[in-house]
Amino acid sequence: MKLRTQIILFFILILLFSVGSITIFSYYQMEIIFNKQLEEKLFDIAYYAAEDSLVKEALAVNEIIPDSELNEHIEKIRVKTNVDFIVVFNMDRIRFTHPNEKNIGQLFKGGDEKRVLETAEEYASKAEGTLGISVRAFVPVFYEGRQVGAVCVGSTVNENTKSFNNIIKQFYPFILIGFVFGIYLSAILASNIKNEILGLEPKEITLMFKEKDAILENVMEGIITLDEAGNLIQYNKEASRILGLTEEDMGKNTEEIIQGNKAYELIKYGEGMHETEVKIRPGLSIMCNSSLLKDDKNQVIGSVINFKDLTEVKKMAEELTGIKKMAWSLRANNHEFMNKLHTISGLIQLEEYDEAIKYISKTAKSRNKITDIITGNIKISSISALLLAKYYKAEEMRVKLEIDKQSSLTKLPELMTEEDLESIIGNLVENSLDAVSVDGTGIISMSL
Repeated sequence: MKLRTQIILFFILILLFSVGSITIFSYYQMEIIFNKQLEEKLFDIAYYAAEDSLVKEALAVNEIIPDSELNEHIEKIRVKTNVDFIVVFNMDRIRFTHPNEKNIGQLFKGGDEKRVLETAEEYASKAEGTLGISVRAFVPVFYEGRQVGAVCVGSTVNENTKSFNNIIKQFYPFILIGFVFGIYLSAILASNIKNEILGLEPKEITLMFKEKDAILENVMEGIITLDEAGNLIQYNKEASRILGLTEEDMGKNTEEIIQGNKAYELIKYGEGMHETEVKIRPGLSIMCNSSLLKDDKNQVIGSVINFKDLTEVKKMAEELTGIKKMAWSLRANNHEFMNKLHTISGLIQLEEYDEAIKYISKTAKSRNKITDIITGNIKISSISALLLAKYYKAEEMRVKLEIDKQSSLTKLPELMTEEDLESIIGNLVENSLDAVSVDGTGIISMSL
């Protein structure tokens, strides 16, 4: 069953229950009010009849006269007040008046008249008489201080029901209009909900969320989602690994999350970021892309940032760079050694054996000295390779590169990567070589 149909049916059930409950409650409340008003009406008529002089005198004389003026008088009152009967009876329960004249002179029927005769009590009751079940009001009649009889004014249940139903029927159109209007509003609400969820069904939404979660958790990139205020609302497993995010960070503002080596730059440059390298902390760099989330009114409601961990890539690149530098160094070293071999060969051919031995000893000492300093004191392989390459390059350019034997580099400075340090050292040496490589007497001294 489609979501729209479910919503409409659900609201129809709610309307049926609500309207039905209200209708039933209102029906019983109105019935109570109707009966109360009816009793008040019956009592008013009974009081009026009990105070009527014809009624008092007839009961005082206590003689029943068929077709008398009393019955005609009471019937006029009954018709005018729209009740079913007004019965006047004496202390012996004998009727003096009745809508059906055949019942005049007969005993009052119902059994609920005893209280008014015995205790002169005024009350209402419901009992079955000659006209059927009716609601009755009893009022005693007094003449010169003594009770001479009573008046009973009543309305049959059938007539009451008809009157009450006629009143209720007036509300039927309003109930129907309310019900139809409720269904119409439920249809509008269902359409709005469908539009808000892009016309998707619940099963489709569930499937989309599952697919999204599967993609987020298996993609080899970190992904975080922020709301318009910059609060974290979602992240995947890779983002947690790279940035150290936990469930406690959910809903926190980015500035609060970023404390303690979190990705402040990631958020700071969140808008329009494309393949941008961001340094999170020493030894951790990431490549970021970001895009804004907008609603159907083109209002920004958040942003999505995805990023890759460049740490491993950079390590591999640095290793490759070191190998290249080492290869260049070996080529330069090979060229230099060929020159030295030619020199040694020439000295031997000239039979300058002592000079050849001195030259070989001097060269060995020089190479061993620089090699011992670099390999012994510089523990970062890429920097060692760079220094060795620059040393051989300086030799080729007939520049003496001296490295202080007290130099030491066992770990990287804070907030600096190997690439940063290589760039600084390489630029310094190159600039120095350009400055002193003029006449072969240049000397460069450096210390780490």
